[in-house]
Amino acid sequence: MVTPLNTSTGRAQASESKTTATHNETKVAAYLPRLAYTMRETASILGVSYITVHRLLKRGKLRASDAIRNKVIPLTEIERFLKDSIVTD
Repeated sequence: MVTPLNTSTGRAQASESKTTATHNETKVAAYLPRLAYTMRETASILGVSYITVHRLLKRGKLRASDAIRNKVIPLTEIERFLKDSIVTD
């Protein structure tokens, strides 16, 4: 692997290794199914605004995992919410 020398700093750049890492991450992401989505992604899936998802979480209509720093909503929870919210005549 050839690393070009940055003339301003005199340091070698590792741009090729970054590209390879990103490419590998993309390949892995293509094979793994998404198990959970962020609040913004959930809003996009449901076709509502971010604040609506926030309100649904606050009311307990939708549940999120807070095991990590940011809330994520499992796909099964999104599907449950949709199934439970269907209006039948």
